[in-house]
Amino acid sequence: MNLAKGELKINTKYKLPNFLIVGAPKAGTTSLYHYLSKHPQVFMSKVKEPKFFSYISGHRNFNGPGDSEGERDIIKTFEEYKRLFLNSNGSKILGECSVDSLYYYESVIPKIKEHLGKEVKIFIILRNPIDRAYSSYIYHLRDGRENLSFENALNEEEKRIKDNWEFMWHYKSVGLYFNQVSAYLENFKNTKVCLFEDLKINPHCLMKELFNFLDVDSEFVPDDLETKYNESGIPRHRSLYNFLNKPNPFKSVIKNFLPKNFRIKLKNKFMHKLLVKAERMNADTRKYLIDFYKEDIIRLQKLIDRDLSRWLT
Repeated sequence: MNLAKGELKINTKYKLPNFLIVGAPKAGTTSLYHYLSKHPQVFMSKVKEPKFFSYISGHRNFNGPGDSEGERDIIKTFEEYKRLFLNSNGSKILGECSVDSLYYYESVIPKIKEHLGKEVKIFIILRNPIDRAYSSYIYHLRDGRENLSFENALNEEEKRIKDNWEFMWHYKSVGLYFNQVSAYLENFKNTKVCLFEDLKINPHCLMKELFNFLDVDSEFVPDDLETKYNESGIPRHRSLYNFLNKPNPFKSVIKNFLPKNFRIKLKNKFMHKLLVKAERMNADTRKYLIDFYKEDIIRLQKLIDRDLSRWLT
């Protein structure tokens, strides 16, 4: 079977993505998703993280606190997946942002190639794995799902993985990037790797670079480029935070009257004021994680030709 021809036929007949942000989680992917959505030549799926490829690869029915609630938006069939892109209206780039695809690379890559082909553009953004792990912990703490200290949660990680907790609970393991990135570079020639620092220091420059990679108008500047999406932190008021972030009848009614972009901006404004910075990571814990990641980081920096020495300090 000539898979390349079959893949081309699939992509021609149906409106399927030709661009994927595959990770890493807690590395600015939500902001990238929103910035990209503003570009007139880019269509991003309304479901930010369909997680279709990981689902059909067998990563499902998770057992961590709140995991089942997070699975409600998962796209489970190819027909559902195709429907995500029906309203792309001739956009040059169709994309989605399932950030578990990087971590589940071994099972996900064959599924991507089978359904989208080898020419799909892959974008990877990486964050210092130590900071990323702590940010993921704070994310669960913020949502009231984590009840352990960071150190105890790290000690529980192997058990949580064995008990099939969703990948976001795999605080340490998700940050072992070398094999993940290597696999995408080997399987997809149109793969670009950037760093979270690039986005944080100069988002304008990174977006220009990303638009060039996608071969769309690189002079376009998203009007929300200064907005940080999905900020981490600890809620000042748990009840207000839950009201803003969990389904309720009042929000369902409001949805019918307020445009989506306005709702997102309003929510971000509230969240910015509602969240306070978490305590800094314990110094001994940071040292432990530096030792844990050291070899992987050294291999990674050679692979992507970027100086990552600051990740080891």
